[in-house]
Amino acid sequence: MRRYTEQDMYKVLGREMQPSETVEERLEQTYRQICSQKQKKACGHRLWYGAAGTAAAMLAVGIFCVSNPALASQLPLIGHLFEQIGDDVNYPGDYSGVGTALVEESETDGVSTARIEEESTAVETADQSDAGSAEQENAGASTKENGTQNAAYTQTVGGMTVTLSEVYCNEVALYVTMQLKTEEPMTDLLEWQDSGSPILALEGQAKFSYCDTPVMLGSGELSGKLIDDCTYLGMYRLELADSLTDYTEYNRMMEEQGGEIDAQTLDEYQELIQKKELPEQFDVSFSIDQIIGYRKDPVSIYEVAGVEAPDTKTIEQMSDEEWIAWQKKLDNMVPDYHDYPNQYENYWYDGPFPFDLNITVDHDRTVTVQVDGDSEEEFAVSSVTRTPFELLVDYNIATDADTMLLVLDADGKRMSTGRTGGSVNMLAIDDHDVSRVDIYWITWEDFEGRQIKGSYFDEHETNEEGQTLKDVLDSCCIYHREVIIEG
Repeated sequence: MRRYTEQDMYKVLGREMQPSETVEERLEQTYRQICSQKQKKACGHRLWYGAAGTAAAMLAVGIFCVSNPALASQLPLIGHLFEQIGDDVNYPGDYSGVGTALVEESETDGVSTARIEEESTAVETADQSDAGSAEQENAGASTKENGTQNAAYTQTVGGMTVTLSEVYCNEVALYVTMQLKTEEPMTDLLEWQDSGSPILALEGQAKFSYCDTPVMLGSGELSGKLIDDCTYLGMYRLELADSLTDYTEYNRMMEEQGGEIDAQTLDEYQELIQKKELPEQFDVSFSIDQIIGYRKDPVSIYEVAGVEAPDTKTIEQMSDEEWIAWQKKLDNMVPDYHDYPNQYENYWYDGPFPFDLNITVDHDRTVTVQVDGDSEEEFAVSSVTRTPFELLVDYNIATDADTMLLVLDADGKRMSTGRTGGSVNMLAIDDHDVSRVDIYWITWEDFEGRQIKGSYFDEHETNEEGQTLKDVLDSCCIYHREVIIEG
């Protein structure tokens, strides 16, 4: 069972695939090679620019609010972003009551519409007289004094200004809202097909006070929306599983064995992996090293190398050895093409943008149900965790069979991963009734051959035989558990 990550999808979104099965297979091999060869490399080739200081950014937003009054209430620099973008993120939901503001409420509430209009008037006056420049500086200084731009949560590097807004943490993930502000428009960016929002990624690390090993930010996802060409409001979601898993003894034993062990010993070593308890409170050092966008129209390696791309027939006639040799030749001609990021496929900003956060975990909105009786089975669900936004199915599989995990809500509707992808066992709650869920494993053959793959049952209540999706799964599943989730 293959799990596609967000980074995998970045490389194939928007690409036109060849119809030939041989070509598809070889392109897939190439994509895997590209993903495995990614190198994080700082580069001076930057295609976005911007130099907005904190006071100037506030004044610029003031002008925008006056000229666009309908949007004024939706554009706080530090305000409540969770409630503004909750429908636009990977795991949508009502985030309005969960976030903790990173500045005091009294400070953010002090920025009234009247104050914004006053500051924008100062900017307009600046265009008419030299005295206006002094008023602008005073307005910016006053803004800082009132706490609307807290330096601890605003960082500007190389023309990009990152302002953190709120944080939230449950037992599954840490969520941070932020504004990304540039001076030049963010153009030619690849967008998510469903939402039309630009695909952006963060590279860097998060150091948790309870974990010795940093967690890479590339394992999380950033989702949100552009509110103008230069302003992106987003939420970064980082799952906590890696930070709560201790591989120390497992890695030590693997190193002693040189990585060459049989399957039985590997299973025994799995027991050395320890799970940690999530503290009620913890500190996290959150450092964004790069902010990366993906070109809507990337430059192909053939264009960069100045060679003609082989046609479908030529590729099909190549032996595996010839195909590999051809790929190596291209790699030698454009050695930086498979770097990540690279100037042919990406836009990016270099940081670092460092932030130190203190987190309090919300347990009240999370329910975990332990599932007993499966531990000796081929498929074993150990627990189901429901947060306000996602459903996590914790499981183990003791088979190499090609299978698919499916979960139905209390109404018999299939639950899916986040809008922009994710692990098959991390499902978006959105508008689903999850007071009860049905968990199934089926073979990949049944998944493809019984109209389960795709959107058929999203558009039809029953198939031609009058069966609901639950009827079909009940008839063909190799595993089924019903789990009641109370609270």
